[in-house]
Amino acid sequence: MKIIIGSESFSPNISGVAIVTENLAHHFAKAGHQVFVFAPSETYKTYTDTRFKDLSVIRFQSIPNPFRKTFRVAFMAQQEIVREYIKIKPDIVHIQDPTSICSILKKTARRHHVPIVAHNHFNLDYVTSYIKVLKIIHPLIHTLLRKYLTRFYNACDAVICPTQTVLQTLSSWGITTPLYAISNGVDIDRFYSWSNPSNFLLKYHIPRSPCVLYVGRLDIDKQIDVFIRSIPFVLKHTQAHFIIAGDGGENKQLHALARALNIDHAIEWLGWIDNASDDLPILYQIASVFVHPSPIETQSIVTLEAMASGLPIVAARAGALPELVTHGENGYLFEPGDATSCGTFITKILGDSTRMHAMRKHSLEKVSSHQIDKSFDTIQTIYETLCARS
Repeated sequence: MKIIIGSESFSPNISGVAIVTENLAHHFAKAGHQVFVFAPSETYKTYTDTRFKDLSVIRFQSIPNPFRKTFRVAFMAQQEIVREYIKIKPDIVHIQDPTSICSILKKTARRHHVPIVAHNHFNLDYVTSYIKVLKIIHPLIHTLLRKYLTRFYNACDAVICPTQTVLQTLSSWGITTPLYAISNGVDIDRFYSWSNPSNFLLKYHIPRSPCVLYVGRLDIDKQIDVFIRSIPFVLKHTQAHFIIAGDGGENKQLHALARALNIDHAIEWLGWIDNASDDLPILYQIASVFVHPSPIETQSIVTLEAMASGLPIVAARAGALPELVTHGENGYLFEPGDATSCGTFITKILGDSTRMHAMRKHSLEKVSSHQIDKSFDTIQTIYETLCARS
């Protein structure tokens, strides 16, 4: 089977969409399919990226994304995208977002009667979180986005949603294309395995004390400032160390906030750790609690990874996070933006080893249904069904 996967975010970008796209592409390539990834270039030119052994990655001329530092958007590349499409003659097209490259791929595949699978990773509040100064017109922006996305997805043959929360939202918009709730999945064996952390602790200068962890982008939509504002409360009640592993547009602002709160000494800023790095599973293993304050998650790969590592979760009661976290069972949910509640729940877990042990067990139980290979098997079934029909 020849598969084109289109995405505006792909390695080395720091994003959940980039991770999902790369995992998907590598899986189907290893399964014996010919996989072609269409993504924005890292320059103003179109070229073939030879860094991926089992994938054909074609990067199309792009310009910097004005809203997201280090991200780029394909620009004036329609003819080249169509030319590459015709050269490949795919059996199926899988698009990861509703813009630019994927929009052109959708139109081209439709003209050639090739099945189109769309993956929704999108939350309307993601866009408006970057334009807070226009808050008065956020409802209008949401309405326009809903109409656009409904038309876009209704021109596809299947839409994959990472959670039931997202599926129900899209269904309520009037999308008539078949919707499938399929977890992004996690490699449970990789994150549940144990390694001696001594070298890791020395490498990153991390003390042997209870650690509270965040992994992911440091951008405005993730609301990491809520986590940082919770730290003074935690430090008043228990000894702990805090680890923030990630990078993004809010990096400098978050460092400044930590200094202003006089807690920078309690935080280890590790920067971005690549998803394929052997350090990543060890990072989760040394933690006692995982925190995710973002209110707009469509699922959250890092939360799945934390659960597969047996961690209690403290997360915002918003988006799809309540599908992963049952309050009082494998963690706690706090109201979005409430740093005091966030700190209270972190303290509650750290201060009770029996509760922590029980929550670890429940995280492992809940994540067991999110094995990534099961997700890929379900997606392959969708591919085969659509190709058989066409």
